[in-house]
Amino acid sequence: MKPVILASMLSLFTLVILIIIGTSAAGWVFDSLLSYFDSYEKGSWIRIAAQSFIAVFLFLLGFFFFGSIHAGFLGLFIDDIIDAIQEKHHPDLILRPAPKMLPAAIISMRLIGLSLFVNLIASPLFLIGWFLPPLGIILQIGLNGFLLGREYKVTIEQRLPEDFRQSSQSFALYGTLGATLWMIPFLNFFAPLLICASVFHAKAKNNQQ
Repeated sequence: MKPVILASMLSLFTLVILIIIGTSAAGWVFDSLLSYFDSYEKGSWIRIAAQSFIAVFLFLLGFFFFGSIHAGFLGLFIDDIIDAIQEKHHPDLILRPAPKMLPAAIISMRLIGLSLFVNLIASPLFLIGWFLPPLGIILQIGLNGFLLGREYKVTIEQRLPEDFRQSSQSFALYGTLGATLWMIPFLNFFAPLLICASVFHAKAKNNQQ
């Protein structure tokens, strides 16, 4: 449980920073655009409404992106979880040593950066989807589910034996279930453990076939 708590604290801190930066940047852009219209003076209802909408949208975007941030940070502490799963369910499987902190941090930051980039690129579609419920939530869960499945696959493959059979199997289904659980309070803390265990078992099963 300790890895999950540490990853959650780092993820929340990162999310707050991103929301603050994003809201400030959006507010600056909005003010710059409306500075050409005298009728939209500072404090007018249209400014307040638009900036509130931007803040809510960034929060919702960050809410679904939280899973990917969490998965990235969990990669720094997930080795204890992987070792526990191997010891209990796959004792005959000899894992590679856990990566050192620096390589693990680089991989985690790369995964977080990729998730942030993809979510930002897809944000116009998310925005349109929120006006066509439940399209918006389906798009965000589906995209982030795909990213989560990919991230956990990469993380776990670092520990698997070098001769372990590689496959092109997608773990988007596991990631999608995890992204859905991330929306439920309290259960969201167990989502990383469930995704990690599911992907580990699936990889082990595929190698035995």
